[in-house]
Amino acid sequence: MFIKSYSKINLSLRVNNKLKNGLHEIQSYYCLLNLNDKIKIIKIKKKKDKILFKGSFVKHIKKSNNSIINLLKLLRKLKLISNYYSLTIIKNIPVFSGLGGGTSNAAFILQYLLKNKITNNILAKVEKEIGSDLRLFFHNQGYLENLKTIKVSKKKQKLFFLLSRPNINCSTREIFLKVKKY
Repeated sequence: MFIKSYSKINLSLRVNNKLKNGLHEIQSYYCLLNLNDKIKIIKIKKKKDKILFKGSFVKHIKKSNNSIINLLKLLRKLKLISNYYSLTIIKNIPVFSGLGGGTSNAAFILQYLLKNKITNNILAKVEKEIGSDLRLFFHNQGYLENLKTIKVSKKKQKLFFLLSRPNINCSTREIFLKVKKY
């Protein structure tokens, strides 16, 4: 079974302040893009997950510590899953591009594994482990009012983008660490 894991783009971004937990309170209009990773998920009998990354953007992915490994460990810790999986991720979303590829992978795997059983409590626990932008991947378009509130766009806008990726890696974490004015 292949699932698509869509990238996202911030159409606007306002950094309001830095929270005590180290995260930044932001506001953003955003939308998901057709640019996606493809993920093949197969339940296996072994007691260890097998995760394989393919594609031209796998160079900087940590094989022993990434959003997918962290998600599966957390779901087992919370007793939400007990099975193990073989996952093949075809990376079409550039790593370190600000398009949310790793968090998107976790969000779409979470939706696939838990179906309609995702509560706000579960979402909050997963966000804490995976990333504060996780909930963005549950809506195609919207306005992130703050880290907990998304106003979903009622009227879907048909938008077209031309993405250009220079050969420069850009860590979202490092960029936010450099923000000094709010």
